[in-house]
Amino acid sequence: MATGDTSDPSETVQNALKYVQDTWEKTDDKLAVGGLGFSALIVLWASAGLIGAIDKLPLIPSFFEFVGILFTGWFIYRYLLFKPDREELVKKLETALAKITGSEA
Repeated sequence: MATGDTSDPSETVQNALKYVQDTWEKTDDKLAVGGLGFSALIVLWASAGLIGAIDKLPLIPSFFEFVGILFTGWFIYRYLLFKPDREELVKKLETALAKITGSEA
């Protein structure tokens, strides 16, 4: 358990469940939300099937692994290796977070 965390885990679960229930009750178009949730599950299932099919093809998984290694190396060189680049990355992340949360001026 985290330092200073005195809350009961079951209480946290109950609070989360209460929040979900309240949010569901406030939702006007429950059918649309249910449809979106069902659609998301179908897309997830189809994506898993597609990835499984691609994974069975010869050379394709090795190629994607190689591309991933190259991209990781490039990202480290571009954003993490030198201090000015790290500062640039932090600024980009802060800007993106501000846009997402709507706190951008």
